Amino acid sequence: MIKELFLAIILGALLGFGVTGGYFALQKNKTPSNNTNNITPTMTVEANQVTPTVDISQNQENNKIVITSPENNTIVSTSKIAIKGSAPVNSTIIITTLKNSYTAVTDSSGSFTSTIDLESGVNEINLTAIESDDNQIETQLSITYSTAKI
Repeated sequence: MIKELFLAIILGALLGFGVTGGYFALQKNKTPSNNTNNITPTMTVEANQVTPTVDISQNQENNKIVITSPENNTIVSTSKIAIKGSAPVNSTIIITTLKNSYTAVTDSSGSFTSTIDLESGVNEINLTAIESDDNQIETQLSITYSTAKI
């Protein structure tokens, strides 16, 4: 009776590990690569000498979040502030503060705007852009809300 119990446990564990391993192997093959830069090689011909060049700066500027307003480490006197910036086209922007989360979507030019509520004191704001192919880009912004007269 004990032998059969141990045999059943071992066979069940092996079957479970096999199914789990197969699932993760399939998921790994479906995962898109994080390198989404479209690199276009070019050739330069000068005096019978061919020089291949690759411009990797084409898509790197589009793969980051740029905050245009407000500046990092800004001190403001209002509890609501509009965050404006740019990110990859048609991506979802998730703005997270200590107490709330906000969402925005970039337009066809990559611009976004979202108004958020600030807490008194220093507000650490995390911005995450999620592209259509599930790549994530993150940045942080620090804004201090104070009603003190300076």
